[in-house]
Amino acid sequence: MSWVLKQADQVLAAQPIHSHPYFAELPAQMTRERFLHGQKQFFHAVTFFSRAMGALLARQPDSDSRRVLMHNLAEEHGLEEGHGLAHDRTFRQFLASLGSQPDPQAPPVRAFNLALYGACCSESVAFAFACLGIIEYAFADISALIGSTVVERGWVAQKDLVHYSLHAEIDKRHAAEFFEVVEGAPEQEVTEGLRYGWHIFAQLYRSL
Repeated sequence: MSWVLKQADQVLAAQPIHSHPYFAELPAQMTRERFLHGQKQFFHAVTFFSRAMGALLARQPDSDSRRVLMHNLAEEHGLEEGHGLAHDRTFRQFLASLGSQPDPQAPPVRAFNLALYGACCSESVAFAFACLGIIEYAFADISALIGSTVVERGWVAQKDLVHYSLHAEIDKRHAAEFFEVVEGAPEQEVTEGLRYGWHIFAQLYRSL
Protein backbone atom coordinates (compact mmCIF):
# COMPACT_ATOMS: atom_id res chain seq x y z
CA MET A 1 0.00 0.00 0.00
CA SER A 2 1.36 3.43 -0.94
CA TRP A 3 2.07 6.00 1.75
CA VAL A 4 -0.50 8.34 0.16
CA LEU A 5 -3.21 5.70 0.41
CA LYS A 6 -2.25 5.00 4.01
CA GLN A 7 -2.47 8.72 4.73
CA ALA A 8 -5.90 8.90 3.07
CA ASP A 9 -7.08 6.01 5.25
CA GLN A 10 -5.84 7.86 8.33
CA VAL A 11 -7.69 11.03 7.34
CA LEU A 12 -10.93 9.08 6.86
CA ALA A 13 -10.39 7.09 10.05
CA ALA A 14 -10.20 10.35 12.02
CA GLN A 15 -13.64 11.34 10.67
CA PRO A 16 -15.27 8.07 9.59
CA ILE A 17 -17.94 8.02 6.93
CA HIS A 18 -20.25 5.80 9.00
CA SER A 19 -20.24 8.26 11.91
CA HIS A 20 -20.95 11.32 9.73
CA PRO A 21 -24.41 12.68 10.69
CA TYR A 22 -25.77 12.27 7.16
CA PHE A 23 -24.72 8.64 6.80
CA ALA A 24 -25.61 7.74 10.37
CA GLU A 25 -29.15 8.98 9.72
CA LEU A 26 -29.54 7.53 6.22
CA PRO A 27 -30.15 3.82 6.99
CA ALA A 28 -33.25 4.29 9.16
CA GLN A 29 -34.11 7.79 10.32
CA MET A 30 -33.75 9.86 7.15
CA THR A 31 -37.00 10.40 5.29
CA ARG A 32 -37.29 9.81 1.58
CA GLU A 33 -38.18 13.49 1.15
CA ARG A 34 -35.01 14.68 2.85
CA PHE A 35 -32.86 12.23 0.93
CA LEU A 36 -34.40 13.33 -2.36
CA HIS A 37 -33.93 17.01 -1.51
CA GLY A 38 -30.23 16.43 -0.95
CA GLN A 39 -29.79 14.35 -4.09
CA LYS A 40 -31.42 17.04 -6.21
CA GLN A 41 -28.66 19.34 -4.99
CA PHE A 42 -25.87 16.76 -5.20
CA PHE A 43 -26.50 16.61 -8.95
CA HIS A 44 -24.73 19.96 -9.24
CA ALA A 45 -21.63 18.59 -7.50
CA VAL A 46 -21.64 15.67 -9.94
CA THR A 47 -21.84 17.92 -12.99
CA PHE A 48 -19.20 20.35 -11.69
CA PHE A 49 -16.54 17.84 -10.62
CA SER A 50 -15.14 17.43 -14.12
CA ARG A 51 -14.78 21.22 -14.43
CA ALA A 52 -12.47 21.23 -11.43
CA MET A 53 -10.43 18.42 -12.96
CA GLY A 54 -10.33 20.38 -16.20
CA ALA A 55 -8.86 23.36 -14.38
CA LEU A 56 -6.08 21.16 -12.97
CA LEU A 57 -5.54 19.61 -16.41
CA ALA A 58 -4.90 23.05 -17.87
CA ARG A 59 -2.02 23.52 -15.43
CA GLN A 60 -0.15 20.37 -16.53
CA PRO A 61 2.88 21.07 -18.72
CA ASP A 62 2.99 18.00 -20.98
CA SER A 63 1.15 14.96 -22.26
CA ASP A 64 2.57 12.61 -19.62
CA SER A 65 1.33 14.75 -16.76
CA ARG A 66 -2.08 15.19 -18.40
CA ARG A 67 -2.72 11.49 -19.07
CA VAL A 68 -4.35 10.53 -15.75
CA LEU A 69 -6.71 13.49 -15.78
CA MET A 70 -7.62 12.98 -19.42
CA HIS A 71 -8.50 9.34 -18.79
CA ASN A 72 -10.61 10.32 -15.79
CA LEU A 73 -12.36 13.08 -17.73
CA ALA A 74 -13.09 10.65 -20.55
CA GLU A 75 -14.86 8.34 -18.10
CA GLU A 76 -16.71 11.27 -16.52
CA HIS A 77 -18.11 12.11 -19.97
CA GLY A 78 -18.83 8.55 -21.07
CA LEU A 79 -16.31 8.70 -23.90
CA GLU A 80 -15.02 5.19 -23.23
CA GLU A 81 -18.12 3.27 -22.09
CA GLY A 82 -20.73 5.18 -24.09
CA HIS A 83 -22.43 8.54 -23.66
CA GLY A 84 -25.22 6.95 -21.65
CA LEU A 85 -22.70 6.45 -18.84
CA ALA A 86 -21.65 10.10 -18.70
CA HIS A 87 -21.95 10.91 -15.01
CA ASP A 88 -24.41 13.75 -15.34
CA ARG A 89 -26.67 11.43 -17.37
CA THR A 90 -26.43 8.53 -14.92
CA PHE A 91 -27.31 10.85 -12.05
CA ARG A 92 -30.30 12.25 -13.92
CA GLN A 93 -31.36 8.66 -14.46
CA PHE A 94 -31.05 8.00 -10.74
CA LEU A 95 -33.18 11.04 -9.92
CA ALA A 96 -35.74 9.97 -12.51
CA SER A 97 -36.00 6.59 -10.77
CA LEU A 98 -37.02 8.57 -7.69
CA GLY A 99 -39.59 10.46 -9.77
CA SER A 100 -37.66 13.71 -9.68
CA GLN A 101 -35.19 16.02 -11.41
CA PRO A 102 -32.52 18.48 -10.20
CA ASP A 103 -33.42 21.63 -8.30
CA PRO A 104 -31.64 24.93 -9.02
CA GLN A 105 -28.23 25.02 -7.38
CA ALA A 106 -28.30 26.25 -3.77
CA PRO A 107 -25.49 28.06 -1.89
CA PRO A 108 -24.07 25.01 0.00
CA VAL A 109 -23.31 22.98 -3.11
CA ARG A 110 -22.07 26.09 -4.91
CA ALA A 111 -19.69 26.65 -1.97
CA PHE A 112 -18.34 23.11 -2.35
CA ASN A 113 -17.90 23.50 -6.10
CA LEU A 114 -16.07 26.80 -5.79
CA ALA A 115 -13.88 25.48 -2.96
CA LEU A 116 -12.87 22.51 -5.09
CA TYR A 117 -12.32 24.66 -8.18
CA GLY A 118 -10.19 27.08 -6.17
CA ALA A 119 -7.99 24.24 -4.95
CA CYS A 120 -7.49 22.98 -8.50
CA CYS A 121 -6.72 26.46 -9.84
CA SER A 122 -4.55 27.99 -7.15
CA GLU A 123 -3.13 25.42 -4.73
CA SER A 124 -0.07 23.32 -5.53
CA VAL A 125 -0.56 20.51 -8.04
CA ALA A 126 0.14 17.92 -5.33
CA PHE A 127 -2.46 19.49 -3.03
CA ALA A 128 -5.04 19.53 -5.83
CA PHE A 129 -4.46 15.92 -6.87
CA ALA A 130 -4.70 14.78 -3.25
CA CYS A 131 -7.90 16.78 -2.79
CA LEU A 132 -9.54 15.22 -5.84
CA GLY A 133 -8.20 11.80 -4.94
CA ILE A 134 -9.66 11.58 -1.47
CA ILE A 135 -13.05 12.73 -2.73
CA GLU A 136 -13.02 9.91 -5.28
CA TYR A 137 -11.69 7.48 -2.66
CA ALA A 138 -14.42 8.31 -0.15
CA PHE A 139 -17.16 8.44 -2.78
CA ALA A 140 -16.60 4.79 -3.72
CA ASP A 141 -17.62 3.72 -0.21
CA ILE A 142 -20.33 6.39 -0.02
CA SER A 143 -21.78 5.14 -3.32
CA ALA A 144 -21.88 1.56 -2.07
CA LEU A 145 -23.55 2.69 1.16
CA ILE A 146 -26.16 4.87 -0.56
CA GLY A 147 -26.84 2.21 -3.18
CA SER A 148 -27.45 -0.58 -0.68
CA THR A 149 -29.50 1.66 1.61
CA VAL A 150 -31.93 3.01 -1.00
CA VAL A 151 -32.54 -0.50 -2.29
CA GLU A 152 -33.09 -1.90 1.22
CA ARG A 153 -35.50 0.93 2.03
CA GLY A 154 -37.43 0.33 -1.19
CA TRP A 155 -36.80 3.77 -2.64
CA VAL A 156 -34.97 2.61 -5.78
CA ALA A 157 -34.81 -0.73 -7.60
CA GLN A 158 -31.42 -2.37 -7.92
CA LYS A 159 -31.55 -2.04 -11.71
CA ASP A 160 -31.86 1.75 -11.42
CA LEU A 161 -28.65 2.23 -9.41
CA VAL A 162 -26.56 3.00 -12.48
CA HIS A 163 -24.82 6.05 -11.04
CA TYR A 164 -24.02 4.70 -7.60
CA SER A 165 -23.17 1.23 -8.88
CA LEU A 166 -20.77 2.78 -11.38
CA HIS A 167 -18.98 4.92 -8.79
CA ALA A 168 -18.75 2.14 -6.23
CA GLU A 169 -16.88 0.21 -8.91
CA ILE A 170 -14.55 2.78 -10.49
CA ASP A 171 -13.77 5.50 -7.94
CA LYS A 172 -11.19 3.57 -5.91
CA ARG A 173 -9.29 3.08 -9.16
CA HIS A 174 -9.54 6.77 -9.99
CA ALA A 175 -8.29 7.64 -6.52
CA ALA A 176 -5.34 5.26 -6.84
CA GLU A 177 -4.38 6.93 -10.12
CA PHE A 178 -4.44 10.37 -8.51
CA PHE A 179 -2.51 9.17 -5.46
CA GLU A 180 0.16 7.61 -7.67
CA VAL A 181 0.77 11.01 -9.29
CA VAL A 182 1.73 12.54 -5.92
CA GLU A 183 3.82 9.65 -4.53
CA GLY A 184 6.98 11.73 -4.87
CA ALA A 185 5.48 15.05 -3.78
CA PRO A 186 6.17 16.78 -0.45
CA GLU A 187 4.28 14.91 2.25
CA GLN A 188 2.91 18.06 3.88
CA GLU A 189 1.30 19.28 0.64
CA VAL A 190 -0.30 15.91 0.02
CA THR A 191 -1.56 15.53 3.58
CA GLU A 192 -3.04 19.02 3.56
CA GLY A 193 -4.77 18.29 0.25
CA LEU A 194 -6.23 15.05 1.62
CA ARG A 195 -7.52 16.79 4.73
CA TYR A 196 -8.96 19.67 2.75
CA GLY A 197 -10.69 17.42 0.24
CA TRP A 198 -12.38 15.34 2.91
CA HIS A 199 -13.29 18.48 4.88
CA ILE A 200 -15.15 20.15 2.03
CA PHE A 201 -16.79 16.88 0.94
CA ALA A 202 -17.96 16.05 4.46
CA GLN A 203 -19.21 19.60 4.85
CA LEU A 204 -21.22 19.27 1.64
CA TYR A 205 -23.04 16.23 3.04
CA ARG A 206 -23.77 18.09 6.28
CA SER A 207 -25.62 20.65 4.18
CA LEU A 208 -27.72 18.21 2.13
